Amino acid sequence: MRVVFVILFLSSSLGAFAQLKPGFNANEATSTIAMCNSFNFIKQFGSNKNIIPAHYNKHYASDVFGMDNKFEVYTSATTAIINYRGSTDKMISWVENFYSAMIPAKGTIVIEEEAHDYIFANNDKASVHAGYGLTVVMLSNEMITQIKALNAKGIYNIIITGHSQGGALASLTRAYLENVPKTILSNKNNYKTYAYAQPMCGNKEFAEEYNTRFSMQGTSFSIINPEDPVPKMPLNYEEDTLITKEKIGGWLFGNKEFKAKNLGKDAFVRLFERGLTGYVKGSNTLINKILGLKFGKIEMPDFVADINYYPIGTPVEIPAFTYPKIAVDITELTEKEKQDLKQDSNGKWYKKESKFFQHKPYNYYVAVLKKWNTKAYNGLETTYLHSDL
Repeated sequence: MRVVFVILFLSSSLGAFAQLKPGFNANEATSTIAMCNSFNFIKQFGSNKNIIPAHYNKHYASDVFGMDNKFEVYTSATTAIINYRGSTDKMISWVENFYSAMIPAKGTIVIEEEAHDYIFANNDKASVHAGYGLTVVMLSNEMITQIKALNAKGIYNIIITGHSQGGALASLTRAYLENVPKTILSNKNNYKTYAYAQPMCGNKEFAEEYNTRFSMQGTSFSIINPEDPVPKMPLNYEEDTLITKEKIGGWLFGNKEFKAKNLGKDAFVRLFERGLTGYVKGSNTLINKILGLKFGKIEMPDFVADINYYPIGTPVEIPAFTYPKIAVDITELTEKEKQDLKQDSNGKWYKKESKFFQHKPYNYYVAVLKKWNTKAYNGLETTYLHSDL
């Protein structure tokens, strides 16, 4: 298969990073976005061998933990890549996404009477996404164990990556690891982060500290398709370029037309139906009940009265994805079925772009190759997966 050829071609320049250097690196980007397709390829095709760069070897694959989360570790020479799985189709995975009230960026989470101290940022006003923060804390012991195992093999260059929910977890894991006590992990560890299509995971103070420490130093990147709605989530209610309080009020009271495509999922509007205070209290009760059924008693820090999310990571924009023209015979279709189609000026009917096509990980992979590795892009057998259409 030509797909295999592309992966072999990519691997020739990816494996031997003697030292992770600051700055966006096209080889690192093509490698990490390939990794971000691993779980999807395993699910669809039973194997990820046609997407993982050939020079990388699997060091570790976790069991399912937390809210249907998994991560893999791959190694090549002196470099490792930690890859997080994104959202799955299980309810508990979406509970993690919707658990978007904020908790302080440093504090303690008690799980089944065991206290877990954490620090994502040192600023006392910094706050982070409760669902993603809880997940990182729940997996922290296993993550630290795997990093120590890498260190034992002489590997200290560690790239953390993920797509969508996995991208948010990658960024928060980076923040967590950089703040663990010096006695826990080697100070030789050199981290870098490539997050794809990540939703936002903290407030302004968290974003400012994260970006100052990592993004401005050239070691954390957020790769985004501008037509992808997910990086605009959860809602930011002050930035005019995102979602404003006035817009939300207009939707709720019927003064403005609500267009779901601007958010991706209109369910997010429900977060504001009872106002901020009601949402914080309601989510605390509801989510803890749901999580308590699965994990036992969880005591979260008091929620912060803030849902004003800000992006992190040096932004790197890729072109929007082109939806293929798929002709459809409408002879036996109902009027309702035709609603999913569009008609061109010649009267021919085609499929409309599917929801979240602009978010799919394989499309990010293709776009990254197209922008930074033309030869590999031209060698692709297909530029889209049929399951994404």
